[in-house]
Amino acid sequence: MSIDLQAAANEYIGWLQLEANRSPNTVRAYDAELKKLIVFLHESGHTLQLADLRHEDLRAYQRLLATRLKSPASRARALVAVRSWLRWVAREGFIDRDLSNGITLPKLEQRLPKPIDSDELARLLAALPSGTPLEKRDKALVQFLISTGCRISESLALDRTDFPRTGNRLIVTGKGSKQRAVYLTADARAALEDYLATREDASMAMFINYDRSIADDRNRRLTSAGARFIVKRLRRQLGAWSFKSPHVARHTAATTLLEVTGGDVRLVQEVLGHANLNTLQGYTKIVDSRKQDAYRRYQQFLDEKKKTAG
Repeated sequence: MSIDLQAAANEYIGWLQLEANRSPNTVRAYDAELKKLIVFLHESGHTLQLADLRHEDLRAYQRLLATRLKSPASRARALVAVRSWLRWVAREGFIDRDLSNGITLPKLEQRLPKPIDSDELARLLAALPSGTPLEKRDKALVQFLISTGCRISESLALDRTDFPRTGNRLIVTGKGSKQRAVYLTADARAALEDYLATREDASMAMFINYDRSIADDRNRRLTSAGARFIVKRLRRQLGAWSFKSPHVARHTAATTLLEVTGGDVRLVQEVLGHANLNTLQGYTKIVDSRKQDAYRRYQQFLDEKKKTAG
């Protein structure tokens, strides 16, 4: 089967969207990375036919990325997209060999997530202002993120009708259009009720933008950029320096859940909507570190008691 590179890339992107149910962000990212590869091959004098693609071409592209992208994580993201595409075109029979084994991913230093310290979290939640409708929205958003551990994209996709009339359970749609149940703390439910009671607009969105220049209520849904701005403003206003982004709330929820459930990784996996348990390794390391620190302080306490008794 003869097919050019761009057509093969388009087929793969269509498969990601329609059959693999990958998130829009993932589809856009993979599409962008494949376009960069094709531009490189074109500028290198490649015939642009998939059947003519060689390991040498891929190695040359990897060398280019090594010079342009200093961050190993950035190179890995680019190469994962290319490798996944190469595996797919081989599996679908667009090419008679699997070139993905020629893609070498850079080794990444594992970075532990940085949740908000429990004392700082308590101060943050207690200090959230709620006088104006905008402040009520901000408080509801922060309480929701801390309570559920939802991704910001999942949270902002919710409509007002998703808020439970009774109880604390609601359904969110995560990656791959997979739905799962999450639960609100009493404080999160109260903050959301207080915020939604102030709403006089016709927008379906649960979290809205209060920008007065927006005339059409259909365009009032809060964006991820807007949510990041809210967090940065609250961080400065309240001195919550660990609260660097909405995603930090997800890290905080995951770590706290692991601690209070005694390390029930599978439960936390279900709550957060992670596809595999490996994603939670960073959180378990944090919890283990905290346990070790607690035991060290416990031992110090016992040593002091021994000295006093002696």
